[in-house]
Amino acid sequence: MSLPKINQIAKVTQISDETGDKSFLGKSGVVMYFDYDCGCGQSYPDDPMIGIQFPDGEIEEFWKEEISF
Repeated sequence: MSLPKINQIAKVTQISDETGDKSFLGKSGVVMYFDYDCGCGQSYPDDPMIGIQFPDGEIEEFWKEEISF
C-alpha cells in the first residue's frame, strides 16, 4: 500500500487501533506530515503515522490502512 502525498486530501475509513478516536470515521482532511518517531511501532519509510489536519484545525495521526486517498 502506498502513502499519500503531503497536502493531499485523505478520508478516515477505519480505526484499526484501540487507542484511535472513532469520532474521526468518515471525516476528510489534509495530509500534513509523516511521523516516524512517536514510538507507536512505525517504521521508515513505508509505515509512518500520518498527520491529518481537519477543517476545524485539529490534527490527528492515523496509520495508512485507516485512510483512503
